Amino acid sequence: MSKFWGIIIGICLLALPAKATVLLNDAEFMAALQKEFVEQGHDEKLEMEFFGGQTVFVIEDAEQAKIMISQMKINDEQGTFSANAEIFADGKHYSSTNLTGKFYVLGEAFVPAEEIAKGEEITEDKLKLVPMRLNRIKDADITAKEKLVGMEAKRSLKPGRLINERDIGPKIIMKKGALVTSIYRSKGLQITAQAIAQEDGAKGEFIKVENTKSGKKFRARVVDAETVEVQ
Repeated sequence: MSKFWGIIIGICLLALPAKATVLLNDAEFMAALQKEFVEQGHDEKLEMEFFGGQTVFVIEDAEQAKIMISQMKINDEQGTFSANAEIFADGKHYSSTNLTGKFYVLGEAFVPAEEIAKGEEITEDKLKLVPMRLNRIKDADITAKEKLVGMEAKRSLKPGRLINERDIGPKIIMKKGALVTSIYRSKGLQITAQAIAQEDGAKGEFIKVENTKSGKKFRARVVDAETVEVQ
């Protein structure tokens, strides 16, 4: 008889739902800290690094957990913070930890989505928008898509790397030594002549050309791959 009841009790115990285990990690603590940053006037997107404090908790026999931040101090000049974090599990105090770390304000930048070879034109599909720490973006870095599309890579551009103004330039459409047509317009008069490009040129750039008959050299604006316009 006792064996029978033992089996019944065992079955009932197996039928009872097991309580969950809650995991807290860096991401949850960063989210809680971000809210406190906003409360103190920092509404930018931030990235954080922890120097001290416990940021991983495995809470057994709990359905939910919550992090409460207090006593937060922010040093804007050094980009550091400290705060007290209280952890509650199912509404009851579970633990606490003193957090310290560094924060970085994030911006956005367009970078190569794939490797762009030297001499290749930068097109929209070869770029992607990524979050970027503002302190990593230098004055000479180009982050806007409209300033990159249509330009030519002057060196190989690596995926995910910021593009510096020295890395790109206008796309060369006229090559040095090319036979071109020069056009001069004035008061309804148009004069054309054959010339030889003396240097490479991008659309809209002024380059030196030489008249094939007279040998006279002058500067002209590149219209397309075969045409220059004398100003």
